[in-house]
Amino acid sequence: MPCLLRSVILAVLLPLPAVAQDLVGHGGPVGALALEGDRALSGGFDTRAILWDMDSGAARNVTRFHDGNVTAVALFADGRFATAGQDGRVAIWQSDSRAPEFATGHGVSAISSLALSPDQAHLAAGFWDGTVQVLDLGAGGNARVQAHGDRVTGLVWLASGKLVSVGSDLRMARWSPELDLAGRTDLPDLPNGLAVTRDRLAVVFAEGALRLYSPRGDLLPERFLTDRPLVAVAARGGVVTAGAIDGTVWLLEADGLSERFRIDAATGPVWALATEGDVLLSAGADGMIRRWSARDGAPLGQGAATSQTAVDDGSRGAQVWRACAVCHSLEPGDQSRAGPSLHGIFGQRIATRPGYDYSEALQQLDIVWTKRTVAELFEFGPEAYTPGSRMPEQRVASAEDRQALVEFIERMSR
Repeated sequence: MPCLLRSVILAVLLPLPAVAQDLVGHGGPVGALALEGDRALSGGFDTRAILWDMDSGAARNVTRFHDGNVTAVALFADGRFATAGQDGRVAIWQSDSRAPEFATGHGVSAISSLALSPDQAHLAAGFWDGTVQVLDLGAGGNARVQAHGDRVTGLVWLASGKLVSVGSDLRMARWSPELDLAGRTDLPDLPNGLAVTRDRLAVVFAEGALRLYSPRGDLLPERFLTDRPLVAVAARGGVVTAGAIDGTVWLLEADGLSERFRIDAATGPVWALATEGDVLLSAGADGMIRRWSARDGAPLGQGAATSQTAVDDGSRGAQVWRACAVCHSLEPGDQSRAGPSLHGIFGQRIATRPGYDYSEALQQLDIVWTKRTVAELFEFGPEAYTPGSRMPEQRVASAEDRQALVEFIERMSR
Protein backbone atom coordinates (compact mmCIF):
# COMPACT_ATOMS: atom_id res chain seq x y z
CA MET A 1 0.00 0.00 0.00
CA PRO A 2 1.47 3.39 -0.93
CA CYS A 3 2.63 5.41 2.08
CA LEU A 4 0.39 8.35 1.21
CA LEU A 5 -2.74 6.18 1.05
CA ARG A 6 -1.78 4.45 4.31
CA SER A 7 -1.41 7.85 6.00
CA VAL A 8 -4.83 8.95 4.78
CA ILE A 9 -6.49 5.76 6.06
CA LEU A 10 -4.81 6.08 9.46
CA ALA A 11 -5.89 9.72 9.71
CA VAL A 12 -9.50 8.64 9.16
CA LEU A 13 -9.43 5.67 11.54
CA LEU A 14 -7.52 7.14 14.47
CA PRO A 15 -9.56 9.14 17.01
CA LEU A 16 -9.15 12.88 16.82
CA PRO A 17 -7.62 14.62 19.83
CA ALA A 18 -10.07 16.13 22.34
CA VAL A 19 -10.80 19.79 21.76
CA ALA A 20 -10.20 21.97 24.81
CA GLN A 21 -12.93 24.41 25.73
CA ASP A 22 -12.64 27.89 27.06
CA LEU A 23 -14.28 28.04 30.47
CA VAL A 24 -17.68 29.73 30.45
CA GLY A 25 -19.79 30.01 33.59
CA HIS A 26 -19.40 33.41 35.23
CA GLY A 27 -22.06 36.06 34.86
CA GLY A 28 -19.63 38.95 34.99
CA PRO A 29 -15.94 39.88 35.14
CA VAL A 30 -13.47 37.33 36.51
CA GLY A 31 -10.74 38.76 38.72
CA ALA A 32 -9.13 35.70 40.34
CA LEU A 33 -7.59 32.53 38.90
CA ALA A 34 -5.60 29.52 40.11
CA LEU A 35 -4.39 26.52 38.10
CA GLU A 36 -3.02 23.24 39.39
CA GLY A 37 -2.83 20.04 37.34
CA ASP A 38 -6.27 19.14 36.00
CA ARG A 39 -8.03 21.74 38.16
CA ALA A 40 -8.63 25.45 37.76
CA LEU A 41 -10.37 27.79 40.20
CA SER A 42 -11.92 31.13 39.34
CA GLY A 43 -13.58 33.94 41.27
CA GLY A 44 -15.93 36.50 39.76
CA PHE A 45 -17.89 39.68 40.30
CA ASP A 46 -21.05 37.52 40.20
CA THR A 47 -20.17 36.22 43.74
CA ARG A 48 -19.34 32.78 42.32
CA ALA A 49 -16.23 30.70 42.74
CA ILE A 50 -16.06 27.86 40.21
CA LEU A 51 -13.83 24.78 40.44
CA TRP A 52 -13.18 23.56 36.88
CA ASP A 53 -12.15 20.24 35.39
CA MET A 54 -9.49 21.23 32.86
CA ASP A 55 -9.84 18.04 30.84
CA SER A 56 -13.55 18.43 30.12
CA GLY A 57 -13.96 22.17 30.67
CA ALA A 58 -16.93 21.45 32.96
CA ALA A 59 -17.56 22.87 36.41
CA ARG A 60 -16.78 20.47 39.27
CA ASN A 61 -18.22 22.80 41.89
CA VAL A 62 -19.93 26.19 41.87
CA THR A 63 -20.15 28.13 45.13
CA ARG A 64 -21.93 31.34 46.09
CA PHE A 65 -20.85 32.08 49.63
CA HIS A 66 -19.35 35.56 49.61
CA ASP A 67 -21.30 38.80 49.76
CA GLY A 68 -20.02 40.55 46.65
CA ASN A 69 -17.05 39.94 44.40
CA VAL A 70 -14.85 36.85 44.90
CA THR A 71 -11.50 38.62 44.82
CA ALA A 72 -8.91 35.88 45.42
CA VAL A 73 -8.62 32.08 45.21
CA ALA A 74 -6.11 29.33 46.00
CA LEU A 75 -5.83 25.58 45.34
CA PHE A 76 -4.56 23.02 47.88
CA ALA A 77 -2.65 19.92 46.78
CA ASP A 78 -5.13 17.66 48.66
CA GLY A 79 -8.09 18.78 46.54
CA ARG A 80 -9.40 21.55 48.79
CA PHE A 81 -9.62 25.17 47.69
CA ALA A 82 -9.82 28.60 49.31
CA THR A 83 -11.81 31.68 48.36
CA ALA A 84 -11.80 35.26 49.62
CA GLY A 85 -14.07 38.15 48.90
CA GLN A 86 -15.22 41.70 49.03
CA ASP A 87 -16.93 40.80 52.31
CA GLY A 88 -13.55 40.36 54.00
CA ARG A 89 -14.06 36.63 54.55
CA VAL A 90 -11.76 33.70 53.83
CA ALA A 91 -13.40 30.30 53.21
CA ILE A 92 -11.85 26.84 52.81
CA TRP A 93 -13.76 24.16 50.91
CA GLN A 94 -13.62 20.45 50.21
CA SER A 95 -13.58 19.88 46.46
CA ASP A 96 -17.26 18.85 46.27
CA SER A 97 -18.71 20.63 49.32
CA ARG A 98 -21.69 22.97 49.13
CA ALA A 99 -20.64 24.86 52.26
CA PRO A 100 -17.14 25.77 53.48
CA GLU A 101 -15.49 23.59 56.10
CA PHE A 102 -14.01 26.76 57.60
CA ALA A 103 -14.73 30.46 57.19
CA THR A 104 -13.65 33.63 58.93
CA GLY A 105 -16.17 36.25 59.97
CA HIS A 106 -17.07 39.31 57.95
CA GLY A 107 -14.17 41.74 57.77
CA VAL A 108 -14.13 45.51 57.96
CA SER A 109 -12.23 45.63 54.66
CA ALA A 110 -12.31 43.72 51.39
CA ILE A 111 -9.65 41.09 50.69
CA SER A 112 -7.43 41.77 47.70
CA SER A 113 -4.95 38.83 47.77
CA LEU A 114 -4.53 35.25 48.96
CA ALA A 115 -1.34 33.20 49.20
CA LEU A 116 -0.86 29.59 50.34
CA SER A 117 2.53 28.71 51.86
CA PRO A 118 4.68 26.05 50.13
CA ASP A 119 4.03 23.55 52.95
CA GLN A 120 0.32 24.46 52.79
CA ALA A 121 0.31 25.07 56.55
CA HIS A 122 -0.37 28.82 56.36
CA LEU A 123 -2.83 30.88 54.32
CA ALA A 124 -2.18 34.61 54.05
CA ALA A 125 -4.76 37.25 53.12
CA GLY A 126 -4.10 40.86 52.16
CA PHE A 127 -6.76 43.51 52.69
CA TRP A 128 -7.74 46.81 51.11
CA ASP A 129 -7.00 48.63 54.37
CA GLY A 130 -3.34 47.52 54.23
CA THR A 131 -3.50 44.74 56.79
CA VAL A 132 -2.19 41.22 56.29
CA GLN A 133 -3.57 38.20 58.12
CA VAL A 134 -1.94 34.75 58.31
CA LEU A 135 -4.07 31.75 59.24
CA ASP A 136 -2.23 28.81 60.81
CA LEU A 137 -4.14 25.93 59.26
CA GLY A 138 -2.64 23.37 61.62
CA ALA A 139 -2.73 25.03 65.04
CA GLY A 140 -5.77 27.13 64.20
CA GLY A 141 -4.36 30.49 65.26
CA ASN A 142 -3.88 33.62 63.23
CA ALA A 143 -1.67 36.70 63.17
CA ARG A 144 -2.47 40.14 61.81
CA VAL A 145 -0.36 43.21 61.11
CA GLN A 146 -0.80 46.63 59.54
CA ALA A 147 1.58 45.80 56.70
CA HIS A 148 0.97 48.77 54.41
CA GLY A 149 -0.44 52.25 54.59
CA ASP A 150 -2.98 51.40 51.87
CA ARG A 151 -4.28 48.45 49.85
CA VAL A 152 -2.26 45.23 49.71
CA THR A 153 -1.88 44.59 45.97
CA GLY A 154 0.02 41.30 46.10
CA LEU A 155 1.14 38.45 48.38
CA VAL A 156 3.48 35.49 47.78
CA TRP A 157 5.37 32.96 49.87
CA LEU A 158 9.02 32.21 49.22
CA ALA A 159 10.52 28.72 49.40
CA SER A 160 12.33 29.87 52.57
CA GLY A 161 8.99 30.29 54.34
CA LYS A 162 9.03 34.08 54.27
CA LEU A 163 5.94 36.01 53.14
CA VAL A 164 6.31 38.98 50.77
CA SER A 165 3.71 41.71 50.32
CA VAL A 166 3.45 44.78 48.08
CA GLY A 167 1.07 47.66 48.62
CA SER A 168 -0.22 50.85 47.11
CA ASP A 169 1.96 52.74 49.61
CA LEU A 170 4.75 51.92 47.10
CA ARG A 171 6.49 49.44 49.37
CA MET A 172 7.52 45.80 49.38
CA ALA A 173 7.77 44.06 52.76
CA ARG A 174 9.07 40.69 53.91
CA TRP A 175 7.59 38.83 56.89
CA SER A 176 7.96 35.70 58.97
CA PRO A 177 4.91 33.39 59.17
CA GLU A 178 4.18 35.08 62.51
CA LEU A 179 4.27 38.44 60.69
CA ASP A 180 7.48 39.72 62.23
CA LEU A 181 8.96 42.28 59.82
CA ALA A 182 12.12 41.07 58.08
CA GLY A 183 12.71 44.04 55.76
CA ARG A 184 11.18 46.69 53.50
CA THR A 185 11.97 47.99 50.03
CA ASP A 186 10.69 51.20 48.42
CA LEU A 187 9.11 50.76 44.99
CA PRO A 188 9.30 53.30 42.13
CA ASP A 189 5.63 53.22 41.14
CA LEU A 190 2.24 51.74 42.05
CA PRO A 191 2.47 47.91 42.14
CA ASN A 192 -0.60 46.12 40.76
CA GLY A 193 0.44 42.50 41.31
CA LEU A 194 3.09 40.14 42.62
CA ALA A 195 4.21 36.62 41.64
CA VAL A 196 7.22 34.40 42.38
CA THR A 197 9.21 31.94 40.29
CA ARG A 198 12.60 30.37 41.01
CA ASP A 199 12.94 32.63 44.05
CA ARG A 200 12.53 35.74 41.92
CA LEU A 201 9.78 38.20 42.68
CA ALA A 202 7.90 39.59 39.66
CA VAL A 203 6.03 42.86 40.19
CA VAL A 204 3.82 44.61 37.63
CA PHE A 205 3.34 48.35 37.84
CA ALA A 206 0.74 50.90 36.79
CA GLU A 207 3.34 52.66 34.62
CA GLY A 208 3.54 49.56 32.39
CA ALA A 209 6.79 48.12 33.76
CA LEU A 210 7.57 44.59 34.90
CA ARG A 211 10.39 44.38 37.43
CA LEU A 212 12.15 41.43 39.01
CA TYR A 213 13.46 41.52 42.57
CA SER A 214 15.59 39.21 44.66
CA PRO A 215 14.06 37.76 47.87
CA ARG A 216 15.90 40.54 49.77
CA GLY A 217 14.34 43.25 47.60
CA ASP A 218 17.28 43.97 45.28
CA LEU A 219 16.24 45.14 41.82
CA LEU A 220 17.05 42.65 39.05
CA PRO A 221 16.11 43.01 35.35
CA GLU A 222 13.22 45.32 34.51
CA ARG A 223 11.31 45.88 31.31
CA PHE A 224 8.80 48.50 30.21
CA LEU A 225 6.18 46.58 28.24
CA THR A 226 3.56 49.24 27.50
CA ASP A 227 2.39 52.75 28.27
CA ARG A 228 -0.80 51.23 29.70
CA PRO A 229 -1.14 49.95 33.28
CA LEU A 230 -0.20 46.33 33.90
CA VAL A 231 -2.91 44.81 36.12
CA ALA A 232 -2.23 41.05 36.30
CA VAL A 233 0.81 38.80 36.74
CA ALA A 234 1.50 35.07 37.10
CA ALA A 235 4.75 33.12 37.23
CA ARG A 236 5.74 29.47 37.24
CA GLY A 237 8.40 27.22 35.80
CA GLY A 238 10.81 29.96 34.77
CA VAL A 239 8.29 32.13 32.91
CA VAL A 240 6.46 35.31 33.90
CA THR A 241 3.15 36.36 32.40
CA ALA A 242 1.86 39.94 32.57
CA GLY A 243 -1.50 41.36 31.48
CA ALA A 244 -2.43 44.95 30.67
CA ILE A 245 -5.59 46.97 30.99
CA ASP A 246 -6.02 46.96 27.20
CA GLY A 247 -6.13 43.14 26.99
CA THR A 248 -2.53 42.50 25.90
CA VAL A 249 -0.68 39.60 27.57
CA TRP A 250 3.09 39.00 27.49
CA LEU A 251 4.91 35.79 28.37
CA LEU A 252 8.57 36.36 29.24
CA GLU A 253 11.53 34.32 30.40
CA ALA A 254 12.09 34.84 34.12
CA ASP A 255 15.88 35.03 33.84
CA GLY A 256 16.22 38.18 31.77
CA LEU A 257 12.64 39.12 30.78
CA SER A 258 13.19 38.28 27.12
CA GLU A 259 9.83 38.07 25.38
CA ARG A 260 8.59 34.66 24.32
CA PHE A 261 5.35 36.01 22.80
CA ARG A 262 2.54 38.48 23.23
CA ILE A 263 -1.17 38.00 22.50
CA ASP A 264 -4.31 40.09 22.35
CA ALA A 265 -6.17 38.09 24.99
CA ALA A 266 -9.22 40.32 25.37
CA THR A 267 -10.83 43.54 24.18
CA GLY A 268 -10.79 44.91 27.73
CA PRO A 269 -8.69 44.49 30.87
CA VAL A 270 -7.07 41.16 31.70
CA TRP A 271 -7.74 41.01 35.44
CA ALA A 272 -6.34 37.52 36.15
CA LEU A 273 -3.73 35.11 34.80
CA ALA A 274 -2.63 31.59 35.72
CA THR A 275 -0.07 29.32 34.11
CA GLU A 276 1.23 25.79 34.51
CA GLY A 277 3.24 23.69 32.11
CA ASP A 278 2.13 24.43 28.58
CA VAL A 279 -1.19 26.07 29.53
CA LEU A 280 -1.94 29.73 30.16
CA LEU A 281 -5.32 30.97 31.40
CA SER A 282 -6.52 34.56 31.09
CA ALA A 283 -9.70 36.19 32.36
CA GLY A 284 -11.19 39.64 32.42
CA ALA A 285 -14.21 41.81 31.92
CA ASP A 286 -16.27 39.53 29.67
CA GLY A 287 -16.38 36.64 32.18
CA MET A 288 -14.77 34.08 29.87
CA ILE A 289 -11.64 32.19 30.92
CA ARG A 290 -9.53 31.61 27.82
CA ARG A 291 -6.90 28.92 27.25
CA TRP A 292 -3.62 29.63 25.45
CA SER A 293 -0.47 27.70 24.68
CA ALA A 294 2.33 28.80 27.00
CA ARG A 295 4.75 27.73 24.27
CA ASP A 296 3.69 30.05 21.47
CA GLY A 297 0.51 31.87 22.53
CA ALA A 298 -1.78 29.91 20.21
CA PRO A 299 -5.43 29.73 21.38
CA LEU A 300 -6.27 26.32 22.82
CA GLY A 301 -9.96 26.87 23.60
CA GLN A 302 -12.51 26.42 20.85
CA GLY A 303 -16.25 26.84 20.49
CA ALA A 304 -17.28 28.48 23.73
CA ALA A 305 -16.59 32.01 22.56
CA THR A 306 -19.20 31.95 19.82
CA SER A 307 -21.75 29.39 20.92
CA GLN A 308 -23.73 31.81 23.09
CA THR A 309 -24.68 33.96 20.12
CA ALA A 310 -25.30 31.08 17.72
CA VAL A 311 -28.89 30.54 18.95
CA ASP A 312 -30.49 33.95 18.59
CA ASP A 313 -33.61 34.10 16.43
CA GLY A 314 -34.37 37.72 17.28
CA SER A 315 -37.27 36.85 19.59
CA ARG A 316 -38.03 38.10 23.09
CA GLY A 317 -37.23 34.60 24.33
CA ALA A 318 -33.74 34.85 22.83
CA GLN A 319 -33.17 38.08 24.74
CA VAL A 320 -34.21 36.46 28.03
CA TRP A 321 -32.03 33.44 27.19
CA ARG A 322 -28.85 35.56 27.10
CA ALA A 323 -28.65 35.48 30.92
CA CYS A 324 -29.07 31.69 30.86
CA ALA A 325 -26.39 31.26 28.16
CA VAL A 326 -23.70 32.35 30.59
CA CYS A 327 -24.04 28.94 32.30
CA HIS A 328 -26.00 26.74 29.85
CA SER A 329 -25.79 25.66 26.24
CA LEU A 330 -28.58 24.58 23.90
CA GLU A 331 -26.21 22.34 21.95
CA PRO A 332 -26.75 18.57 22.40
CA GLY A 333 -24.31 17.09 24.93
CA ASP A 334 -22.46 20.36 25.58
CA GLN A 335 -21.56 20.11 29.29
CA SER A 336 -18.63 22.54 29.07
CA ARG A 337 -20.23 25.30 31.12
CA ALA A 338 -21.11 25.78 34.75
CA GLY A 339 -24.54 24.23 34.15
CA PRO A 340 -25.74 21.33 31.97
CA SER A 341 -26.98 21.65 28.40
CA LEU A 342 -30.71 22.38 28.20
CA HIS A 343 -31.12 20.83 24.76
CA GLY A 344 -34.15 18.50 24.83
CA ILE A 345 -34.81 19.17 28.50
CA PHE A 346 -38.61 18.91 28.27
CA GLY A 347 -39.86 15.52 29.37
CA GLN A 348 -36.63 14.75 31.26
CA ARG A 349 -36.46 14.12 35.00
CA ILE A 350 -34.32 16.60 36.93
CA ALA A 351 -30.61 15.79 37.37
CA THR A 352 -30.57 12.86 34.91
CA ARG A 353 -28.79 14.27 31.87
CA PRO A 354 -25.58 12.29 31.15
CA GLY A 355 -22.22 14.00 31.28
CA TYR A 356 -22.91 16.46 34.11
CA ASP A 357 -22.07 16.15 37.82
CA TYR A 358 -25.30 17.04 39.64
CA SER A 359 -25.46 17.72 43.39
CA GLU A 360 -26.91 14.94 45.55
CA ALA A 361 -29.68 17.27 46.74
CA LEU A 362 -30.80 17.86 43.16
CA GLN A 363 -30.82 14.14 42.40
CA GLN A 364 -33.28 13.56 45.25
CA LEU A 365 -35.90 15.93 43.83
CA ASP A 366 -38.96 14.58 42.02
CA ILE A 367 -39.37 17.06 39.17
CA VAL A 368 -39.95 16.44 35.47
CA TRP A 369 -39.00 19.39 33.31
CA THR A 370 -41.89 20.74 31.29
CA LYS A 371 -42.63 24.21 29.99
CA ARG A 372 -44.66 24.75 33.18
CA THR A 373 -42.00 23.54 35.64
CA VAL A 374 -39.18 25.48 33.93
CA ALA A 375 -41.35 28.60 34.07
CA GLU A 376 -42.04 27.94 37.77
CA LEU A 377 -38.31 27.60 38.43
CA PHE A 378 -37.82 31.18 37.27
CA GLU A 379 -41.01 32.37 38.93
CA PHE A 380 -40.07 31.18 42.45
CA GLY A 381 -36.27 31.04 42.10
CA PRO A 382 -33.82 28.11 42.41
CA GLU A 383 -33.41 28.37 46.20
CA ALA A 384 -37.12 27.76 46.74
CA TYR A 385 -37.88 25.50 43.78
CA THR A 386 -34.71 23.35 43.64
CA PRO A 387 -33.05 23.61 47.09
CA GLY A 388 -29.49 22.33 47.06
CA SER A 389 -28.89 23.43 43.47
CA ARG A 390 -25.62 25.16 42.53
CA MET A 391 -27.62 27.49 40.30
CA PRO A 392 -27.36 31.15 41.35
CA GLU A 393 -30.51 32.74 42.71
CA GLN A 394 -32.36 34.50 39.91
CA ARG A 395 -35.93 35.04 38.81
CA VAL A 396 -37.79 36.20 35.72
CA ALA A 397 -40.44 38.50 37.09
CA SER A 398 -42.62 38.80 33.99
CA ALA A 399 -44.96 35.92 33.14
CA GLU A 400 -44.72 36.93 29.49
CA ASP A 401 -40.93 36.72 29.60
CA ARG A 402 -41.05 33.30 31.26
CA GLN A 403 -43.39 32.05 28.55
CA ALA A 404 -41.16 33.51 25.82
CA LEU A 405 -38.13 31.83 27.38
CA VAL A 406 -39.60 28.30 27.53
CA GLU A 407 -40.95 28.61 23.99
CA PHE A 408 -37.47 29.66 22.82
CA ILE A 409 -35.85 26.68 24.55
CA GLU A 410 -38.43 24.39 22.95
CA ARG A 411 -37.77 25.82 19.46
CA MET A 412 -34.01 25.57 19.79
CA SER A 413 -34.16 21.98 21.06
CA ARG A 414 -35.85 20.53 17.99
